[in-house]
Amino acid sequence: MKRVIKAIPFTKATYQYFQKLNYERWFATEGYSCFRGVFDNFEQAIESAPKTKPLGYDHDQLAKEYQRMAELGNWEYSKRVITTYDYPVLFWLNNILASNNINTIFDFGGNVGIHFYAYKKYLNLDNLTWTVCDVSAIINAGEQLAQKREEQNLLFTSSFQDANNKNIFVASGSVQYIEDFFLKIAHLCTKPIHILLNRLPIYAGKEFVTLQNGGQVFYPQYVFNHQSFVAKFSNLGYELIDIWEDRVDSCIIPFYPENSVPLYHGIYFKLRHL
Repeated sequence: MKRVIKAIPFTKATYQYFQKLNYERWFATEGYSCFRGVFDNFEQAIESAPKTKPLGYDHDQLAKEYQRMAELGNWEYSKRVITTYDYPVLFWLNNILASNNINTIFDFGGNVGIHFYAYKKYLNLDNLTWTVCDVSAIINAGEQLAQKREEQNLLFTSSFQDANNKNIFVASGSVQYIEDFFLKIAHLCTKPIHILLNRLPIYAGKEFVTLQNGGQVFYPQYVFNHQSFVAKFSNLGYELIDIWEDRVDSCIIPFYPENSVPLYHGIYFKLRHL
């Protein structure tokens, strides 16, 4: 009977209205790692954000939470610091480091150094410099943690331009949170030879922006069109080497099934003619 009532046009519309209202309330307070809405750009997503939490990553309280996760080995409350989506990156990093004269890695959105700490258990990183690029509050927390652990090869910066002359560019779950990623890569004087992107929301549909609940904050993020994303890198001089599935992450947007992405991907690009 409940199903029949929902099918009545007026009743169905009323039911959906209250469903959306309840989700809005829940998203505004709880809803960690959940998504809301489909927008054309970051500005629209930001304007729609509830006023219950701040926007963006650059907050001391959030940075301290990330530092605590790293210290406890409980990244994003998963009770681990490495998971299945990391292994393709480890495979390619091991391959690249073994066959090339590599001494620099630029980790965009590397937070407090979580990838460095996780990957050094599986890779020999003694003879290279690993530079993490993130917002000021997070790199301050990362520097404190690195000093505490007496790490000599782990550096931090808030400038994307420091990716110049780096051999490898790594980004895991970060490029979707900035508006001008391709432009930033294009403006590098000496582009990275290898680009490894992970935890990437790409799908066959039209590119759009959604709003994510990050626990203590809200932030807009892109969902990219697969074909267009690869084509933009090709235009920058890169060739596609590998692509893999990330079945840990997803972007499910209630009330927008056609825009929902059931799984993320990782991609390896290499600069052509090298």
